[in-house]
Amino acid sequence: MNRWFEDERFWEEFKQVLFSKERIKKTPYQVDRFVELLELRRGDKILDQCCGIGRHSIELAKRGYEVTGVDITRKYLEEAREQAQKESLDVEFIKADIREFKRDSFYDACINFYTSFGYFEDRAENIKVIENVYSSLKPKGRFLLDVMGKEILDKVYTEEDIWRIDDGFFQEERKIRNDIDMLESRWKLIRDDGEIREHKFMYKIYTEEELKSLLSEGGFSDIETYGDLEGGSYDEEADRLIALAQK
Repeated sequence: MNRWFEDERFWEEFKQVLFSKERIKKTPYQVDRFVELLELRRGDKILDQCCGIGRHSIELAKRGYEVTGVDITRKYLEEAREQAQKESLDVEFIKADIREFKRDSFYDACINFYTSFGYFEDRAENIKVIENVYSSLKPKGRFLLDVMGKEILDKVYTEEDIWRIDDGFFQEERKIRNDIDMLESRWKLIRDDGEIREHKFMYKIYTEEELKSLLSEGGFSDIETYGDLEGGSYDEEADRLIALAQK
């Protein structure tokens, strides 16, 4: 039976939430920070794991990097290819599962951004993703991983939120499964015309030390953590848990 992240309906129906206008606007700034944190040089080969509609892949390609975007969602990849073609950019987009995709010692850097990690209940599967990144990086290659840290979630957690969107409301209900340290979310779109779309999903949540341990187990030894893309400390003021690991 397919798991939630393999259901293309989820990604299609919640695309406007996942890739809101506000989030798209932040793309150039985020790539500015990727370039600095990863110490990228023009012409470097970059792997964009779970690239979605290719917003970071395309922005990186505009700046002279050779980019491979990998995602499991066919329609997102079709949109990414179409946009790259419109902008006359040569970006490689591949439909693949990140538990399986790797190219030994090929990339200078890898990004996995916006909570696209920890989808698997089995620890070994999440480690496999990290091992694939490690194998795919050249010596001294860097991996930038962005998740919602457990410490941050403890501070901001609410069981339910609702927001107005262009054509209705978006509702999120949350529950922490403490037995397996996963956040269970139920997303619901309630459109003004009465249409309702609903999906449930789960992903693993990590403390700073748990994430470092996982990266270490996957092969990395030089690991730093930050609380934002500016390189701020991972402390009570942190917005995200960002790990930077070097092969």
